Amino acid sequence: MTPLDQAKRILVSAIDTVHPTHIVSMVSGGKDSACSHAVAVELLSGMGRRIDLVIHGNTRCGIQETSEFVAKTYGHGPHDFAIADAGTAYEDYVMRKGFFGRGITGHAFAYRILKAAPFRRTISAKIRNRRRNIRILLLNGARRDESENRAKTLRWLRPDPAARGNVWTSHLYDWSAEQRDAYLAERSIPINPVAVQLCRSGECMCGTMQSRQERAEAAALYPKWGAWLDELEAESFRVHGLRWGESSSERRDLSQLDLFQPMCSDCGAEKRNV
Repeated sequence: MTPLDQAKRILVSAIDTVHPTHIVSMVSGGKDSACSHAVAVELLSGMGRRIDLVIHGNTRCGIQETSEFVAKTYGHGPHDFAIADAGTAYEDYVMRKGFFGRGITGHAFAYRILKAAPFRRTISAKIRNRRRNIRILLLNGARRDESENRAKTLRWLRPDPAARGNVWTSHLYDWSAEQRDAYLAERSIPINPVAVQLCRSGECMCGTMQSRQERAEAAALYPKWGAWLDELEAESFRVHGLRWGESSSERRDLSQLDLFQPMCSDCGAEKRNV
């Protein structure tokens, strides 16, 4: 079975299971989501269906050139387009409590605040809009071979635990990075320059999973972002004594959070396969 056949099998099964009224493609600016979107467009056209909405999450703590690329590349076409903008949520949290900390717990909190909540609000405003019987299939580029954590937690179909009627599917579930890259090259899919330079989408640099070296590399290539983070870190350290990427002593109940996190495909991946 070819990779495209594998993706089709999952996508058809997801549609037959969910019977979606709307299909939404989530595009981060990385290679996985670029491939996910292109594959979905190709397969859905053969089924007489299409993507209704493309959503990009702007966490406001990442490289803004990524969001600019996504808007320019996906902000037009037969689909609607929206940005799930976290606004000042990152800066507000940092100034109130300090940085999120480092590791899975901090990442789970950052994901909820910077991605999950803005995504759900955007979907509600753009599609659901208080209407009933709306079933939304959310397409993302998560692959189980990205990391050990992905291999343990990823499922090809999973309802959103906090938003009834929203169901995630990962139709690239069985793809390798090599198969993804081959597809992108064969179809001449445009790749975000940030993802090429940093080997990650760069749309979220919250500090919970990125290293100091990765921060230095990003700051060297994108000095405006680096200067912004330096200033925020200095103020946070003055108030809370905590720097970006450092472990937090705050006690948190991880059982309250969902670790699925489908829109963080390149965070914490042992294999750098963004």
